Amino acid sequence: MTYLTRSSKCPQPTRGLSDVWDDLEIYLTTGVAASQADPADNITQTEGGGTSTTYQDFTSVNGVCKPKNLPALSAARGFQGQLNRVAHVKGWPKIATDGAIGPGTLALFRKVQAAAGSGRIDMGDPSTCMGVAPDVDVMGAQIQAYADSLGAPATVPAALSLAPPTILTKSNQVVVAPDAGVLGSLATLSSIEKVALVGVAGGIGYLLLQRRKRGKKRRT
Repeated sequence: MTYLTRSSKCPQPTRGLSDVWDDLEIYLTTGVAASQADPADNITQTEGGGTSTTYQDFTSVNGVCKPKNLPALSAARGFQGQLNRVAHVKGWPKIATDGAIGPGTLALFRKVQAAAGSGRIDMGDPSTCMGVAPDVDVMGAQIQAYADSLGAPATVPAALSLAPPTILTKSNQVVVAPDAGVLGSLATLSSIEKVALVGVAGGIGYLLLQRRKRGKKRRT
C-alpha cells in the first residue's frame, strides 16, 4: 500500500475505527525472509533474466502493482524515491518508498509528469498501475534527470508506511525485502506472535500511564 504524507497546513480528518483496523491489518500481514523464498520463484532476477523490468515482473492486486522479484522491487522503490525528490522541491506530499505502485504513487507521478512538460517523461499511463509499473526502471532515470535539473537533494525523507517493502512472488508468497529493517523483522513474525507483542506493548503502556497519574496525584 502507498501512503501520502499529510500536510500540516490542512485540518486533519478524524481517524475512524476502520482506519485503525486497516493499520492493524497491515501490521498483521505476515511474510517470509528472502532466504526462505521458494527457489522456483527465482526472486533475485527479473523475468527477462536481468534487472530490466517488464509487465511480467509485476502483479496487480486491487489496483496496486506489486513486484514479483527483488530487482523489480528495487526499481520500483528507486522510482518512488525520484518522485519524492521532485515533490520535495515542489512542496508536494511525498509517498512511501515501499515498492507498491498504487494510487498515491500514480497521483504523484501524474503531477511530476505534467510539471516536467513534453519530452522529459513521455512514458507511462497513470490511469492504471500497469500503465506505469513495467517501465519504472526507465522512468526512474528520466525523473532523476528532471529532479537533478530542479536542484533537488540527492535523497529526501519518504512518507511513513506501516508496511515493509515486500514482493508477491509467482507462487503468491509474500517475501520481505532484505533491507526492510525493524518493520521487516516484525513482518516475518507469525500473527500470534504479533498479537502477543501488541498485548505486551499495551500492558507496558498502561502501567506507565498509571504510574504517571499516581505521580501527578502526589504532587497535587
